[in-house]
Amino acid sequence: MTTRRTFLKAAGVAGGLTLSGTPAAALAATPPKKTLEKADKLFASGEFAAADALYRKVLTGDPDHVHALAQHAYITLLANRLPAAKRLLGRVLRLDPGHARSLTGLANALWRGDRYAELAELLPSVKEDGPSATADQLRSFAGRRPFEISGPATVRVPFTATDPLPMIEISVNGAPPELFFLDTGALFALNEEYADRLDVPMYGYTTGKTMYGDHKAYQGRVDRLALGDGLRIGNVPVHTIPDSIRLTAPDGRVTQGAIGTSVLAHFLSTIDYPDQALVLRRDKQASVRARHSAPMWFLGDHFLLAHGTVNGLDRMVFFVDTGGGDIGFTAPRSTFTAAGIEVPPGEGYHPVTVREVTLGSAVRHDVSGLTGAFPAWFESGFGFRIGGLPTHGFFKRYALTFDFTRMQILMDPTT
Repeated sequence: MTTRRTFLKAAGVAGGLTLSGTPAAALAATPPKKTLEKADKLFASGEFAAADALYRKVLTGDPDHVHALAQHAYITLLANRLPAAKRLLGRVLRLDPGHARSLTGLANALWRGDRYAELAELLPSVKEDGPSATADQLRSFAGRRPFEISGPATVRVPFTATDPLPMIEISVNGAPPELFFLDTGALFALNEEYADRLDVPMYGYTTGKTMYGDHKAYQGRVDRLALGDGLRIGNVPVHTIPDSIRLTAPDGRVTQGAIGTSVLAHFLSTIDYPDQALVLRRDKQASVRARHSAPMWFLGDHFLLAHGTVNGLDRMVFFVDTGGGDIGFTAPRSTFTAAGIEVPPGEGYHPVTVREVTLGSAVRHDVSGLTGAFPAWFESGFGFRIGGLPTHGFFKRYALTFDFTRMQILMDPTT
């Protein structure tokens, strides 16, 4: 795209001098290479705020520098500042209409903002890492308000079980309540057999990735959810998971799906392990007291990130996924090796004990870990390294709150 700025720049170069008499070579000079290199290095290591300061410095001198602008937009989206991210991503795409990461970023911004009609038009242009949705599914929401919430200001939904994951009862489309497990590494999902039993409409499929392998994730729409004492959520996007992904409660009942980030992000949400309840507050500005906290970032359509450390290593980005069953931590082989934890050769899972894991200001010692469980594609698939994954066992002593307004994770321990 030719802007007034680039036109004047080109005209100055053609004449040998700028309009002000400055040598053309000085005007055409690229932004400070070392500044960009330092910014990219910081970004790759997950130091998003420091990297963003340098990208914005580059943009002060060249507002149309595509790489710096795209990275600034990416970090803005990670911070979940959706209107600003949408505007910045639009600027990138006006300068470079085929910018793949910005197309993906814009799709995820529209998804998180429940802008389904716009997303349906954009989705065919998104080649990878887009939201778990299909255009036909999104169009099925025409005339409907996604996530239409009614009921009390705060609802407390008791756990039916805490292990191997917290489970709660939910009614889907007016059917009798069934068990669902809580998992911040998931969206809202129904098991295939259960979705068929309820005759939930489906509109094509995408490919879902889990630690169990890839699978077809059929994309649909649920008309209403009911949970707790009077909370109702209407018009909820859903996808299916294989029937093999089920948990069994102590009373013998099995789960029929998962409640994940796509639902939790519409509330100020607390997974309260000590008091065994999911607490959903409609007022996302409400204050929640906690002894520990960690700044949070939002990646893609449902991945939650925060900084942490392992055995005293430099801090790194963690994927905060509560759905890891009985363990407390897993990581790529490279993290375990750097932390002095021996990983047996070959494939397969191997239990280990991690001397110290931190997440923000929260510190846990002698954390049960598992090697071989961290998805290989996840470590470096997003432009920065994700070095670990704290999960269920790490969080069990905390009332764990996800604040999507102030973008922080709050952890209040029992002792």
